[in-house]
Amino acid sequence: MLTKKALLTINVNTFIRYYSIDPSKLVGEVSRRMQQPGGYDYYRLLSDAIKAKIENASDDEIQLILSGSSNPSEVSYNRSAYEVFVSKFGKKKNISIFEKKGQVKLLDGELVIVASPAFSHQTANEFSVYNIWAAQNPPLDRARAAVGVYLLQQAFKKSVPNYQYKVFDAVTGKTYGAVNNATAQAVGQVAKTIIDIAKSC
Repeated sequence: MLTKKALLTINVNTFIRYYSIDPSKLVGEVSRRMQQPGGYDYYRLLSDAIKAKIENASDDEIQLILSGSSNPSEVSYNRSAYEVFVSKFGKKKNISIFEKKGQVKLLDGELVIVASPAFSHQTANEFSVYNIWAAQNPPLDRARAAVGVYLLQQAFKKSVPNYQYKVFDAVTGKTYGAVNNATAQAVGQVAKTIIDIAKSC
């Protein structure tokens, strides 16, 4: 099967957000993204701060990273999310930065979803890889998290299929690692809707 040219490339969290909003808002979101393909990475500073923590950076260095946005509310959200991460994982051993990136091609490659989890945690029983969710709206629930877990599994199924892929909600502190029977079909339907909107822009 020939792979088509990618019309849109987004990350896992953006797909979860698109999956979560109503169709009329989705039209506006996708149209805006088609006009500004890069998009703003709301997670960069938070991810950088978490990676700095894993590498034993000082609190001053970490606070400097977290205050790197000119948007006061983003700084506040990032600090809050970082504190949730520290309370959950700050004292755990065998936490590492996860360097690998993966991607999922849907609809013959017209929609590409990039996966770049932030960190991993190894125990005697498993090697878990975590994607961070830090948005307060929409709130993460089991079905939305399952979409993220499914996309992570698909993105790394050829390179590192035996890891446990999870979504860490840095708003509530919950961790999700399950996929239900309807997840793959739901992802496919939302992907088709996204590409149909993209083609009409």
